[in-house]
Amino acid sequence: MMEHIYLLILSLTGFLVSAYIYYKKNRKEKLVCIIGKDCNKVIHSKYSKFFGLIDNEIIGMLYYSLVLIFSLLGFFSLQFLLLPSFVLGKLVISGTAALASLALLYIQVFILKEYCEYCIVSSGISILIFLVIIF
Repeated sequence: MMEHIYLLILSLTGFLVSAYIYYKKNRKEKLVCIIGKDCNKVIHSKYSKFFGLIDNEIIGMLYYSLVLIFSLLGFFSLQFLLLPSFVLGKLVISGTAALASLALLYIQVFILKEYCEYCIVSSGISILIFLVIIF
């Protein structure tokens, strides 16, 4: 039961962070970074779109929505949530999201040499979701 509560909190937070980045980016408003770096260089870089097509924030919102739905379903103790294929699917999807988050962190640190605290928080949430699921 605690897993579902953690996933609920993390997915809501992740969705809100991704939605905030998307909102600011599309309204062409400057995203202010408290840590003193230029978030805008990160969110407007060529790495801000998956294969140059879809904004990373949209993928994040979809991912966090999916985690939110499954965490809510977990409160109803539905039997299909225990099926091995479903459990494996959760691991694969959350693991892929965690790896993508690590890749995006790598890009911020070593390629762009700029940091977006909102992006870092979102990446951290994706990694935490994976950890909650595997433990």
